[in-house]
Amino acid sequence: MKNGETVENLLFLTEKLKKDLESGAKIPVSDYSIGQACIYLYDETGNDDYRKLADSLHERLIGFLGTDESSISLSGIKDMSFYMPFYTDYETRWNKKNGYNDICDRFRSAFELIRDDGLNGTYCSEIITNKIFFLKTVVESLCYMSIQIYEDYRLLEDILRQGIRELFFDLRSIDKICGLEDDVKMCACYVLLMGIKEGHIDAEKYEGLAIRLLNIDADEDLDTTFQDHIDEDLKTNIETDADLKEDIDSDSKLKKISLMKMRSFLIKEFINDESIGIKPSESPCSPNVRKLMIDAYIMM
Repeated sequence: MKNGETVENLLFLTEKLKKDLESGAKIPVSDYSIGQACIYLYDETGNDDYRKLADSLHERLIGFLGTDESSISLSGIKDMSFYMPFYTDYETRWNKKNGYNDICDRFRSAFELIRDDGLNGTYCSEIITNKIFFLKTVVESLCYMSIQIYEDYRLLEDILRQGIRELFFDLRSIDKICGLEDDVKMCACYVLLMGIKEGHIDAEKYEGLAIRLLNIDADEDLDTTFQDHIDEDLKTNIETDADLKEDIDSDSKLKKISLMKMRSFLIKEFINDESIGIKPSESPCSPNVRKLMIDAYIMM
C-alpha cells in the first residue's frame, strides 16, 4: 500500500467493475484483468469485499469462456492477456485448480495457431506482435500456476521456452523486433526479464537481448543519473488521479504513462542498481510482480 496513486486508481477501477457486475451489464474483455487488482487489494487489505468481487468476476468469466466469443483465434490472442493470468490465479487459490485442463487446452491451441501463422517464413509485424503478447500471457500465468500439478506447469513452461527460442533465435526477427512499436518492444523485454527472474530461461542467453530492447548499453553501468532521468519522466508526465480518471478514455495518454511506468519498473525491479544484472527471484506472487502486471495491461 506504499504507492497511493496506484491504490487510488485500482479502487476507481474496482468500484466501476462492481457497479457493472451488479447491473448485469456486459463487460469488455479488458475488464477481466481487473481481477488481478481485486486480488491485490484483498491481499493488501484483507477486505472480503474484494474477494467477493473476484468471485463474481470469476463466475462471469466462466460464462464468457463458454461462449464462441472466447474461442481461440489469431484475432483473440491479445485478449487472452486480459483474462488468463486472473483465471489461473483464481483457480490456483480458490477453485481447487478445477480449471487447469481448460487453461492448458487454451494455451496449447493458441500456441499451435501462432506457430502455424509464421510457418511461411515471411516477416509480418502482426505475427511477431501476436507471439510477443501470447508469451507475455504465458509467463504471467506461470507465476500463478501451482508446480504441484507438474504436468500442467511443465506444459506452460515448455510453451514459453519453445516460443522464446523460435521468436528470438531468428536473427532477422530480432532486428525486426527492435524496430517495432515501443509497447511491443517493452512487452518483449518484459517476457525475457520475467522468464529469467522466475528461472524459466537462462540469463546468460537472454539478458543481453533484454537490455538491448531497453536501449541500454550493456557495457555501461546503470548509474544514478539514468535512474534520476527515469524518475523525472514519471514525475513530470504522470497525471494526477483526478485527471487520469477524467481522461480514462484517452488511449494515447494512458499508453504513454503505462509505458513509462513499465520501463521504470523493469529497470528498478529486475536490474541491479550497481551494475547490469538480474536480481534474485522474489516470490512469484509478490506485490511488486503483481503491481507490474496490473500496470502492464489494465492501463494499456
